[in-house]
Amino acid sequence: MPLSRPLSWALTVATINRGDALLECVRLALAQSRPPREIAIVDASDGWAASRDAVTALVRPSGIPLHYRPATTKSSATQRNQAIDLVSSDIVFLIDDDSFMHPDCAAEILALYEADEAGRLAAVGASGVPDSPTARSQDFHHKVTGHEGIRHGRLGRLGAALAGSRAGRLFYTHVLMMSHEQTFMPYDSPRFADAALPEGLAGTLAADRGAYATHTIPGYALTVRAEIARREMFDPSLRYYAALEDADFCHRVARHGALVVAPRARLHHFQISSGRLPRQTVIALQLLNLAFFLRRHSTMLPAKRAQYRRMLLRRLVAETMKDLLSRRFTLPQVAGVLRAMAMHRTIFDAPADEIAARYPEIQRRIIEQHGA
Repeated sequence: MPLSRPLSWALTVATINRGDALLECVRLALAQSRPPREIAIVDASDGWAASRDAVTALVRPSGIPLHYRPATTKSSATQRNQAIDLVSSDIVFLIDDDSFMHPDCAAEILALYEADEAGRLAAVGASGVPDSPTARSQDFHHKVTGHEGIRHGRLGRLGAALAGSRAGRLFYTHVLMMSHEQTFMPYDSPRFADAALPEGLAGTLAADRGAYATHTIPGYALTVRAEIARREMFDPSLRYYAALEDADFCHRVARHGALVVAPRARLHHFQISSGRLPRQTVIALQLLNLAFFLRRHSTMLPAKRAQYRRMLLRRLVAETMKDLLSRRFTLPQVAGVLRAMAMHRTIFDAPADEIAARYPEIQRRIIEQHGA
């Protein structure tokens, strides 16, 4: 039975130096068939006041409350936490500043939460689609991801053919380790259990809305029950590089209920091009962030430490192949794995009550040593 009271939702966005995309994100949120009850934006831009004024002018005619704040700390995890603290709606949309929602996206997501009278759904993800609801896509600079580069740009027809075959999908998933289940590790079990919709809801959600369970939801499409988001929050120790912050957050959120995807809730993630760290540094920090999560949250640390070491060996093979397939003959991603191999003991050996305070400095040192 659906809830008798409609749920409210808040748009919360952490942003930096993307004023044009942010405006489009907010404009499309205002155009939803079920618009937000409130909007919270935490901006780490040096010129944040100019963006605040532009967004304020856009939102004012709607009468929807806007909380626009400068970031207390320039960190996506901390900014998202700051935004969560600003709102009081039932559901928080934690999408990116370049996440462009189709007009019925919010309504489709809220329909799933409202069908769940017992509150067994902890988080619902929108479905990423290639078509944008805005005509302004050409105004932004698209970022090519690693998957796109290997499957299309660098391997051409061979990459596309591989991606479309069963053998190719197995190769990408299990050899190149291009899936969440291959690159992330559950904290309290040897492996991921099969993702399943809550009993009693499967028929309603799957048949009526096409919903399906998942182990994680990408941040650009993430919505969460507000009380659960406030209980878990994003990890503020990811001060300098927040790789896997969404995976960690979702994994902890999943302790409170199911994670599901709403296929009819269409959202276009434009992936605005921005400055990034060298590949070696990115891979090293991704892997060390995972070690940090395990050290901080796992209840079976000795087993997880051994499993992590085995995963590093698999990643060494995977990143070697990815470097060679992409013709990066200096092997920068391999160098990142080797860096993580050399440093992960520092994290696992740190006292449990000190690792959260120590880890930002570990991140900073890696970035400074390898350049930005």
